[in-house]
Amino acid sequence: MKMKKIKNEEAQKILNIYRFFHKDGNLYLTEDSNAVDDLYEAVVNAINDCGPLKAQLPYNEFVHPCKKVREGDAGWIGHFDERDNRRFFLSDIYDYLKLLYAQNKKL
Repeated sequence: MKMKKIKNEEAQKILNIYRFFHKDGNLYLTEDSNAVDDLYEAVVNAINDCGPLKAQLPYNEFVHPCKKVREGDAGWIGHFDERDNRRFFLSDIYDYLKLLYAQNKKL
């Protein structure tokens, strides 16, 4: 039970980053590339730094890219230099966490 609570808190913490940047659900409606870049950096860092939630996140889709970006991998950094790739990535993480958080919140 305690582990579920920690995962929920970590998911909520990452979702709060989106709320802070006012990008909870509307990443494609903004032309503000600085806000997208700042959100991207914050979310990548949060995923890299999270604990038990990380094991529940899709590894190839979220955890691995964040890890490689932190390590300075030129391929992943180049991939995410394209802002549309950042938007898709951020949108996928947001949607996944919303589903995860809503599901666990009911338990």
